[in-house]
Amino acid sequence: MLEDLDTLTKRIQALAVQFQALQASSMQLNQQLATVLAERDELANRLQAELTRQQQLTESLGSAKTLADQAQKKASEDRTALQGTLDLFRQENETMQTTLKSRDDEVRRLREVNQKARQRIDTVLEKLPGAASAESS
Repeated sequence: MLEDLDTLTKRIQALAVQFQALQASSMQLNQQLATVLAERDELANRLQAELTRQQQLTESLGSAKTLADQAQKKASEDRTALQGTLDLFRQENETMQTTLKSRDDEVRRLREVNQKARQRIDTVLEKLPGAASAESS
């Protein structure tokens, strides 16, 4: 019976050593688990921060795109308005050029008529009596 008790004591001691080893292993695993959980939480926080940043960038991009679209639309409207103004000025210029040419032609014609009238007046004046004496004086 003593042998049985000795065997039982040895087994209990072996179990105690195993229990202590398991307890140490359990503590080590708990520490590793705590480290992994802390890393997980840190990664989750970083992921959330990145998702928030991505959402802000998406909103910013949307705002920038909206502003760009508005600027492009305004530029197109301004271009259309300026093109209309340019077309109007071109038309006015053509009208003024036509009017100027017409007036130049009229002035040329009037000068010719004036020249012919002077020639006739000079011819008539030469035929008048006393015209020769007026020239000699």
